[in-house]
Amino acid sequence: MKAQEPSLIIRYNTSMDTKTEQNLAASMTADTTAIIPYLAYLLQDFWELGSSPDDMVELLADHVPAGERQRALDLGCGKGAVAIALAKRLAMRVKGIDAIPEFIGQARSAAIREGVSDRCSFEIGDITVRVLSETGYDCTVYGAVGPVLGEPEAMLAALRKTLRNGGHLLLDDAYANDGDTAAPYPTLDAWNSLFENAGFEIVACRPSTDSATDYDKEMGWIAQRVDELSSMHPEQADLFAHYLKAQRGEYDELLNDIVGATWLLRARSHR
Repeated sequence: MKAQEPSLIIRYNTSMDTKTEQNLAASMTADTTAIIPYLAYLLQDFWELGSSPDDMVELLADHVPAGERQRALDLGCGKGAVAIALAKRLAMRVKGIDAIPEFIGQARSAAIREGVSDRCSFEIGDITVRVLSETGYDCTVYGAVGPVLGEPEAMLAALRKTLRNGGHLLLDDAYANDGDTAAPYPTLDAWNSLFENAGFEIVACRPSTDSATDYDKEMGWIAQRVDELSSMHPEQADLFAHYLKAQRGEYDELLNDIVGATWLLRARSHR
C-alpha cells in the first residue's frame, strides 16, 4: 500500500512548556519530545488510545445510577473514543480536552458521525492547566494518560478537585505484582492506599483482558507507520526506530510485569 502523504504531522500547541511536552511524550511511551509532531501519523490506525470504552461504560452502568452520571470530563481524551461512548450509550454530556489538534479534529468528526455532537464538546488544551479550573463534574475520565499530571499523589489530588462530592473517577493505569519493588508502578495495595489518602473509595476495579494477539496486531500497525515515516523522513529514522522499540517494551511489560486496570473510584466528601 502506498504510504499516506504526511498530512497528519502534528501542529501541536507550541505554547506548552518543556515539562508539559515531556509529559505528553511520556504519555505516548516516548522519552523525547521530538516524536510529538509525528504521533498523529504513527497512531492513525488506532481509535482507542489505551483505554477501553467498553470497560468504562460498563463500570458506570453497573455501579452508578443514571441520575448521578450526567456530566463528564475526559482529560487527555485522544480521538474521543471514551467520550463518545459515554455520550452515545449513557446519554452523558462530555467535555474532552487534549493537546493534539489532530486528535481533537478527529474526535469532533466522530461525534458528528455517531450522532452525539450535541452531547460532546472537544477542546484543544493543556490538561495540566485545564485541570485547575474544571470543577463540579459527576465523572472525570483519566484514561491511560500516564504522568502528565505528575506522580500518583499529585495526579489524584488534581483529579479529585474536578469532581463534586460523590462524583466518580474512571482511572486507567496499571499496577505491579506484589513484591515487585523494581516495577515503575505501585502495587495494588499501594494504589489502594493512594486512593484512600486522596479522598476516594474504590467502587470497582477491572483488570485488562488484552492478549498477546491484541498487542501483536497493534504493534503491526505501528511498525507499518514507522516504516512509512522512515521512508519519508530518512533523517529521522533513528527517532522512529527508537519509538517502535519503546512501544514494544511497553507491550512486553504489560504482558509480563504489570497488570493494566481500570478503576471506578468515588470521591468522598471533603473533610
